[in-house]
Amino acid sequence: MEKNYYPVFLQLKNKQCVVVGGGDVAARKVAALLACDAVVRVISPEIVPELQALADTNRIEAICRPYTRESLADAFIVIAATNNQQVNQLVAEHCHEDGIPVNVADAPHLCDFIVPATIRRGPLTIAVSTGGSLPAMAKKICRQLEGDFDESYGELLTALGQARTQVLDQIPDPARRKRIFTALAAEDLLSTIHQGGRAALDKRIEEIIQHTK
Repeated sequence: MEKNYYPVFLQLKNKQCVVVGGGDVAARKVAALLACDAVVRVISPEIVPELQALADTNRIEAICRPYTRESLADAFIVIAATNNQQVNQLVAEHCHEDGIPVNVADAPHLCDFIVPATIRRGPLTIAVSTGGSLPAMAKKICRQLEGDFDESYGELLTALGQARTQVLDQIPDPARRKRIFTALAAEDLLSTIHQGGRAALDKRIEEIIQHTK
């Protein structure tokens, strides 16, 4: 029976995340967690050089021994990414019993959450999931979308985020704020970036803010 997953973006900054496994798959999982400023603990008898380098520079905590239930202490989420299905299943069972969300690589039936394929453009994150049925297809769809969402989207959203803060700080009227935000969303600001760069974008955003009453 297929699972219906609830799409959500997690705030992992300073949260304890545990990765069980020390191979290439685990290394990719760790890199994604570190990109979100998570506190990462890796449990594995052996770890690949990439993970060892992170441990040597105190980017992660590496405990080089076999998995035990105590390894899950204080975990916010857990990822099981060993090449041993029995170990992965044991990790999942312990997490389910302890109420800790767990992801098991290549075993969606054991997962409380799955990790989608993603495109990141500054503040913009586009996530694509096939519900665990075929992750390779999600990656293919992401590659198709990459051409439609270039780096200018990140630059635009950064500028709009700054503009939103400005409007909230300087304009007390909620109705006018709403009109400004609607105007900003309706304007073809991507063309402004492509034609004139960031300076032209900032100028146009300021014009919209000032002229929208």
